Formats: sequence, structure tokens, C-alpha cells
Amino acid sequence: MVKTEDSPSNMLETCFRNISSLLNQDLLNRLRLYLTQCREQEYSLTEELQKEVQDDFVRMRQENQGQVTVDDLHAHLVLARLVAVSKGKSSLDEGDWNHVKQLERTRRSQRTAAPRAEPRAPNGLPLHI
Repeated sequence: MVKTEDSPSNMLETCFRNISSLLNQDLLNRLRLYLTQCREQEYSLTEELQKEVQDDFVRMRQENQGQVTVDDLHAHLVLARLVAVSKGKSSLDEGDWNHVKQLERTRRSQRTAAPRAEPRAPNGLPLHI
């Protein structure tokens, strides 16, 4: 396989090189501290917001029958915690919950099915069955 200048691996390498040139020890230490604080941050959901999350989940399941699962609820809740904690909050508020729902809608709309690879023999030649 021939790599072109615009290949994903070349773009990724360039991106990492650019990022590493910006990182210094002080910035790395501050990032580590921030991540540690986020991990250790207390977090809770108020009863009011729990009810809103539950109602939204029921509504999403009704609107997208068969496409919204409990795993989707879990992903929303994890993302909600990360959004709130990243802002230094100890609980989720309605604005952050709405932001999480919008992020997930955007992610789902941009998601495309991965192309299926053509079956190949161990020697790399295409299989024609």
C-alpha cells in the first residue's frame, strides 16, 4: 500500500508532532492535576434531573423504536458526568444535560457504517465464493 501525503497515518503523525511540540513539563503537570481532580470529583444527580433523564430516555426510545438501548442511556450518563465534572461541577444541571443530548444527536448523525472488507485468503488474494 502506497502512502500519500494526505493519508490518515501521515496526518496523525503530523498532528502528534505538532501537539508534542506544545507540551512542556509544566503544562503536562497541570493537565495531570486537572485529570486527577476530575476523576476524584464528587458527583450526583438531583431527583429532579433524574426524573428529566428518565423522561428523556423514555421519549428517545418511543421516537426511535429499536434504536435506543439501555447502553445508550449509560453512554449519556457517562458523558453527562464528564461534561459536568470537566466544568468543576459536582452535579449535572439542565443546560449540561441538554448539551449532552445535542452532542449525542450530532455524533449519531455523523456516524456512518464502516465499509465491509472484501474477504481475502491467507496469502492476501481476494476470495471469490
